[in-house]
Amino acid sequence: MLSFEHVSHHFGARTLFQDFNQTLPESRIVLTGANGMGKTTLLLIAAGVLVPSAGTVYFNQQPVTATAMRHKIGISANKVSLPGFFTVMEMLSFQARQFNCPANNEWIERLGLSPFLNTKVDDLSLGNNKKLSLILALMHQPELLLLDEPTNGLDEQTRQALDNFLASYPGQIVIASHETGVFADATQVRHLHLDASGVHAR
Repeated sequence: MLSFEHVSHHFGARTLFQDFNQTLPESRIVLTGANGMGKTTLLLIAAGVLVPSAGTVYFNQQPVTATAMRHKIGISANKVSLPGFFTVMEMLSFQARQFNCPANNEWIERLGLSPFLNTKVDDLSLGNNKKLSLILALMHQPELLLLDEPTNGLDEQTRQALDNFLASYPGQIVIASHETGVFADATQVRHLHLDASGVHAR
């Protein structure tokens, strides 16, 4: 269960969140809001990648910044850049070693990355970069999965495969998206909307 306690974050003189408090027991969370309102920033803070200006984020009562949480959280976000000099295969192998898990060949096939295993990350298209980012986030089967605009650059077949997978995923999922209908068939969904005045439950 993800929870935010007195979380504030500032960029210079601009305040994105001020004393945000929210406990999220639902298995599916959707973040909406216009570009620049802080959806990606909130995901990065929830992942422990970015430390907030104030406050603490917890997952299952443990701070997300704790070393032990590293294996329990997976994130795919445009602002989490991948080493461009690695090939796709090298990146997958590196991630597998870091998390002591197998590279997910099923997802490499399902997402159509097999022809690009020897391609450098810097040379990937937007869609293939997104596919690689998703596989890296998923491959260690994290308890908390954070996805920033996961369908950007994906074709319809790949989107459907991803939707089917996420529908049965056992962990908690947080998706930041500008698209309507995310988790439309799920029963336990919390919607949070970000605007210039902060984060609001819907």
